[in-house]
Amino acid sequence: MENNSMETTLKVFGMHCASCAMLIEDAISEIPGARALSVDHVGGTVLVNHDSEATLEAIRQAIQSEGFTL
Repeated sequence: MENNSMETTLKVFGMHCASCAMLIEDAISEIPGARALSVDHVGGTVLVNHDSEATLEAIRQAIQSEGFTL
């Protein structure tokens, strides 16, 4: 079986603390086929592991729904 897993790093603006990072982790965890590997509120980056079921658009929308911009 072929592994179609991808890693994507996104630049996120508006994260100020660990609680912000947790909001983003929780939002991404709701997307089938996606999980946040690393959310760095200091650097403003999110590293997401996802398969083809979890589109980048769905990940972006999940982050934006929490009030952050990309």
